[in-house]
Amino acid sequence: MRQLLNGNEAAAHAARLARVEVLASYPITPAAPAMEKITQFIAEGSLKARFIRVESDHSAMAAALGASLAGARPFLITNSQGLAYMSEVLYHTSGLRQPVVMAVVNRALAAPHSRFPEQGDAVAQEAAGWIQLFCENNQEVLDSLLQAFRLGEDEGVRLPVMVNYEGYIQSHTRETVDLPQQEEIDGFLPLMRRPALDVANPMAVNTVAGPELYMDFKYHQDAALQQAAAVLEEVSAAYARLTGRDWGGPVAGYRLEDAEVVLVAMGSLVSTARIAVDALREEGEKAGLLKIRLFRPFPAVAVRQGLPAARAIVALDKNIVYGVGGALGRELRASLYGHASVPVFSYILGLGGRDAGVADLAQIYRQVRENMVAGLTPAAYQWYGL
Repeated sequence: MRQLLNGNEAAAHAARLARVEVLASYPITPAAPAMEKITQFIAEGSLKARFIRVESDHSAMAAALGASLAGARPFLITNSQGLAYMSEVLYHTSGLRQPVVMAVVNRALAAPHSRFPEQGDAVAQEAAGWIQLFCENNQEVLDSLLQAFRLGEDEGVRLPVMVNYEGYIQSHTRETVDLPQQEEIDGFLPLMRRPALDVANPMAVNTVAGPELYMDFKYHQDAALQQAAAVLEEVSAAYARLTGRDWGGPVAGYRLEDAEVVLVAMGSLVSTARIAVDALREEGEKAGLLKIRLFRPFPAVAVRQGLPAARAIVALDKNIVYGVGGALGRELRASLYGHASVPVFSYILGLGGRDAGVADLAQIYRQVRENMVAGLTPAAYQWYGL
């Protein structure tokens, strides 16, 4: 069934199709409409779930964690300062290996205060032990959230998943979205109960671990996170067989076979970059695109395999790690170190909702080509559009 949906509505329909049992959320712009839509489903009876009204995003994450420990399938949604406020409980959730799924409607962090999009809120939580997926359009929002539940609940993973899409660009813009049938998703995503708590047999959770145990816990947690990339490949393939839509697992390439200059992006910039690549190809340029769908764990091996002919890489970052540059630029350099001597040109653009269109990406591409011809060494990073 096809509907015209914005990203928040797509996220709400994904929660309905996944048959989430607990919605824990605190209203925050621009994520709140997704919560409102889910509560509408609950009120009309199309979703049997408990809505927990909390006093903060920190409490929302704590409620979702408690629901997961009890064996329920929780869902929540937030962004920006709300995600930052959750930070303490994000670490609890991943350390306790609970497969909580959360939608993050990426919004710039203060100060100064902003209501507009960028990916810095999610990047700031990259070390929290969560799987992080980024979506380029509203169809991928729905599909990735459905895949996120199966990915996080996989017995080889058992970790929380953060599905990111951008405020207003996606959250409030409508696109045609194909909704799977409930019966199809019930087969793809059966409800799996694995409670850690039993009221008839009380036990302590998250007790103090001494030096002889703590490091072992962290080793197994990291191993599970690394395993998530391979499981995502399997989950994506299974979803593609079900729906005919394949988002490529951890990464997806576009016109890469002979591409000499490859644009690398995640989120909404991917769709813009794809159009820019087509326009550059019409001019005779050997341009290509590598889409990063999975940011944590970063798919370093898949990235290296996806750049067969690249002479230069252009990292397009809608975030800033202060003093370091863009997160993608940093990860690409680390992934290629010791494996390839391809230069990485790192650009920061689109922060706080500033326009970054097809013409802008084409201009960045030409700047990189000029630098290559001149034999210039890439700067650590540079700002575009100031």
